[in-house]
Amino acid sequence: MKLDHIGIWSEIKLEIIKDYASAYTKIMNNQTWCKGYVYIDAFAGAGKHISKTTGKIVLGSPLNALEIAPPFAEYHFIDLDEDRAEGFVYS
Repeated sequence: MKLDHIGIWSEIKLEIIKDYASAYTKIMNNQTWCKGYVYIDAFAGAGKHISKTTGKIVLGSPLNALEIAPPFAEYHFIDLDEDRAEGFVYS
């Protein structure tokens, strides 16, 4: 599978999403009225990217979401490119 090469702004965006989702799950986990919350990523991609700056692998939003604790109750990853969606493997 061909991975996308991403620039620094995309790397920053991924960090912001990870930080936001982490804070969100911590807040929602403490709410007595909330029994579960769902993570939906409509442009999930392959799960990994290559940094244009360093050439190293950068985790995409799906893998970042799966590593957040406390976890979401459900995850839904969507991508228009079937090859990228089918090639996504969490490991």
